Amino acid sequence: SSDLYKSTGAIVMLLGEKTGELGGSEYLNTVHQVVAGEPPRLDLKREAALQQLIVKLIREGAVESAHDCSEGGLAVAIAECTFDSGGLGVTADLPAVRGDAFSTNATLFGESASRIVVSVSPSQRGAVVAAATAAGIPVTEIGTVGGDRIRVSVNGRAAVDSTVSTAEAAWATAIETKMHR
Repeated sequence: SSDLYKSTGAIVMLLGEKTGELGGSEYLNTVHQVVAGEPPRLDLKREAALQQLIVKLIREGAVESAHDCSEGGLAVAIAECTFDSGGLGVTADLPAVRGDAFSTNATLFGESASRIVVSVSPSQRGAVVAAATAAGIPVTEIGTVGGDRIRVSVNGRAAVDSTVSTAEAAWATAIETKMHR
């Protein structure tokens, strides 16, 4: 298993909670030039359970890819799995993490701890759900791999729609662009 999507039709799942913590996040730093707020809480027992689960799933060949959601949040993790994948895109619809004005941004860019995005062949869907449930780890089906675009919506409302190549170019040159300001 690597952190890149492998096959069209694979199911994209999120292992872990969806709390949308924005404190100390890349989103606040990049968009608002603010480094502030409480950093995401880390529950060591939950983190250990998640790490044990992902090692088990990888050993059993149940997941095609796995990518943590720390830096930049869920939308960034979903997109990063397309980079260097040969142009494989993804379509995902994320359940909103809260009901306020920041809901979409918190859902897309919140950096809550103990979350991993995996891609799974349809034949392994049941095994992954059963293993996560047995480990006490929330599992949410959020999308599918395919096409050449990154399409992410929140509660059905479009939030990101870009070709993989455009997003990858922006991601690859982000540091250099920031340095030239």
